[in-house]
Amino acid sequence: MAFYPDRFFTCNCESCDLPCIRGVQCEKCNRQFCVDHRGLPSHTCDDQPLSDDAFEAKIQAEVDSLRAKIDEKALCERASELNGGVGCKIEHPPAWGKGALMGCTNYHARIRFSNDSIWLIRVPRINGSIPQSLIDYLVRSEYATLKFLETTKVPAPRVYDFGVSNDHNDVGVSYILMEQMPGRPWNGQGPHGKRFANDEDKQKLWDGLADILIELSRHTFSQIGSLIPRSSEPEVSALASERFLVLSPSGPFSTSKDYYASYMEQNMALIADGQLFPSYPVNAYLVFLYLKSQVETLVEDAQATEQFYLKHVDDKGDHLMVDDDLNIVGIIDWQMARIVPASEAFGPSLVTADMGAIYDGVSSLTVHDLALARFFRQKGEPDLANVMGGGEKIRRLFFGIDVDIPWEETLLLIRGIWAAFGIDRDMEWRDWKRDMMRKHSHDERLKGLIERFGV
Repeated sequence: MAFYPDRFFTCNCESCDLPCIRGVQCEKCNRQFCVDHRGLPSHTCDDQPLSDDAFEAKIQAEVDSLRAKIDEKALCERASELNGGVGCKIEHPPAWGKGALMGCTNYHARIRFSNDSIWLIRVPRINGSIPQSLIDYLVRSEYATLKFLETTKVPAPRVYDFGVSNDHNDVGVSYILMEQMPGRPWNGQGPHGKRFANDEDKQKLWDGLADILIELSRHTFSQIGSLIPRSSEPEVSALASERFLVLSPSGPFSTSKDYYASYMEQNMALIADGQLFPSYPVNAYLVFLYLKSQVETLVEDAQATEQFYLKHVDDKGDHLMVDDDLNIVGIIDWQMARIVPASEAFGPSLVTADMGAIYDGVSSLTVHDLALARFFRQKGEPDLANVMGGGEKIRRLFFGIDVDIPWEETLLLIRGIWAAFGIDRDMEWRDWKRDMMRKHSHDERLKGLIERFGV
């Protein structure tokens, strides 16, 4: 895919109603996607460009196939049973366009009860590249996370039930039943959904987000991982996958060092197996090899007490539900949430990032990072303020290098990683690469990659 850094266009994904500022365009079908939706599972290319009608027909066919798997009678019976016997009906929104409730990884339909209460059924979209076992683990983990959040002051959806496909549940698909949250997803708009949000608008958002993060800081865990259901209360188990749904569950971990090392190791193993970055495997492997060598610096930034905290992983901004005045009324999409060190849970994240700078390889704290840090300090949380103002290493680490963009653009991301970790971002790639290959000439997987693909 080609990347267009300074171009307004209408994103051809389900959840965007506004022109997007940054995005990608598929070179085969010429459809455009904003940065956050370029991995849209339904986007498959034929040799010839797809017309809008043909593309939307693909989406409709996917939704029709998914809906055919849902036993609506069993679903209504289960929902009614959980809601005191109140009758209900299923309302399926449009598959595409205005009123659609389908995101990149999940389809939603409304369950409307006769007493006017409304729930949602959340169903993972079927993608052949994602194992069903991982999909079901994500369902279990999200349910457990939402159950935990019910014990906090974090405004998250109440959750009522879940089912996974390999348990042969009567509904017929993996699903979660949850309440429908009020408000609208924040997608960069100002009050009342008009115009792009200015810095003053965002100040209000950061003020509310600071309160929520402070609440999460009140709840500590002794292990790194993701929550899963247990009979009495959720417990920490293996990590759910990351944003790109590449990694398999791993852990739990008792130390930050083991956690970060495992993250690098999983990526390196997938690169060595040819599953990640097939266009430039040696280069990608060297980047993760470098990051693995920096684990000690990451651990230095983590809390010495090794206490851990819940983090929303896919925190791009549209996870925040806001009212017309930009008050945060809910946080949704906890699918890949994990328990992590404080430097990750409360440090610079995607919601306060400058995505232009991310893709241009410029590493620095943004005005929004600093604003959130200021709110922490004003609210009597200097430790959280110090974490937020402590640098961009973790944000750069987990944004990483994108699996779907050409090498020239990937190199800019690498330069951003370099800058965050104290390397001159303008140094010559060939010099850095040569030095890394010399330092790690004993690495057997690196040797194997060079033998198969060359330098």
